[in-house]
Amino acid sequence: MDTWIEMLGEVRKREREEVRKRRAFSPSRFLTIRTFTLAAIINLTTISTASAQLSEADTLRWQYRVSAPGSWLRGNIEQFMLLGTGEVAHVREHWGVKSAISYQYGTFFYRQTLGEGIWRNFVYANPRARLYPYLMLWYQQSYQRGIDHRTQIGPGMTYVLLRKNAQLLKLSATGTYESSTFRTVSFRERADLTDPLIETWRITGRLYGEHKVMEGFMRLQYEFWVQPSLTDTDNLRAHVEAALSIPLKKGFALRQAVNWSYESVVQQRNTYEDLLWTFGISYERR
Repeated sequence: MDTWIEMLGEVRKREREEVRKRRAFSPSRFLTIRTFTLAAIINLTTISTASAQLSEADTLRWQYRVSAPGSWLRGNIEQFMLLGTGEVAHVREHWGVKSAISYQYGTFFYRQTLGEGIWRNFVYANPRARLYPYLMLWYQQSYQRGIDHRTQIGPGMTYVLLRKNAQLLKLSATGTYESSTFRTVSFRERADLTDPLIETWRITGRLYGEHKVMEGFMRLQYEFWVQPSLTDTDNLRAHVEAALSIPLKKGFALRQAVNWSYESVVQQRNTYEDLLWTFGISYERR
């Protein structure tokens, strides 16, 4: 009799253990975990104080902006991404400086898939004039593009087409010397390139605009530039960036931005184009 009671107790114990396991991995619990993960990603994204382009109104002494949106997903997929941006500008009557740095880092199942840093610096002379000169220094590293080092330096001129009633439109031209060191000599559709170091002279045409629309309810910023090589007709880069903001209060705004870039000289397994869309809340201090 005691043996049967012990056997019955063991069966009931096993049944309770099976029920506990089913509850632990039930669809409702999985849905809760997935919902929590998604909420965490949304929160990390929307609290960003990001902006792709610092204002170029040329009427302010100090401007700055810092951002660090990111996402982290674990479970069936492990993915991490961080997008950081920092910008500062100081404009006076006869001179001005601007420095901007952006960084992207990402992993997929603990393996790095994204890593890019771009540092842009400008020194202006008489930036409040209609036509003024500047000097540009640009440094870049890119894991996904296979760029170990890229440096550009050269002078330029900006002509202000429109600066009136919160509307700004500028046209710029820059001549630069560029030196790029790639990870390998395996270039896509460019068998003539046999050295990872590529040096060239470029001319850059740039259009920048900043407008308040619907009586200031929304703010539109956009930038377009194209960089052909003066020594290699097949070496071309282009960039388009546009952002739309809806001001809230005290410097905060709802913001979304689209960033598109193109390079004709890329590593063998890379694509020619990149597209990035970001959205969230921005903060700006002037």
